[in-house]
Amino acid sequence: MTTKISDDVMNDLLTVYLAGDASADTKTLVEAHAREHQPFAARLAAAGAVVVPEIAPGRSARDAELRALAQTRQFIRLRTIFFASGILFTALPLSFGSGSDGIEFLILGREPGLMWAFWSIAAASWTACVIMARQIRSTGL
Repeated sequence: MTTKISDDVMNDLLTVYLAGDASADTKTLVEAHAREHQPFAARLAAAGAVVVPEIAPGRSARDAELRALAQTRQFIRLRTIFFASGILFTALPLSFGSGSDGIEFLILGREPGLMWAFWSIAAASWTACVIMARQIRSTGL
């Protein structure tokens, strides 16, 4: 009795195979499937051609993971700061108060230099947010 193995299963096994964690039977199965299915063989060849950078001597995989985690946290922290400053400096010139003459803007119309300075900072913050969103999108996250 022969069982047909789906492409999804073979793609899952390909990941294990390329990581070097596959058992001998799994390696045999993946290689046999590659011989019988040309598109899968092409994918196997393309995935095998990817060069994974080696970890520097004296460093462990855990060090690399911790460094990546620290960089990710820093990226998220900066994105949050830019987003918050974009909101703050966009809304600050629009702040208002009420007095005997009714509702009046505190900055808008009274301090044009300060208003444009705040909106310039807001524009820079929003630009940084857009750039960071594009960086995230380009990585596929």
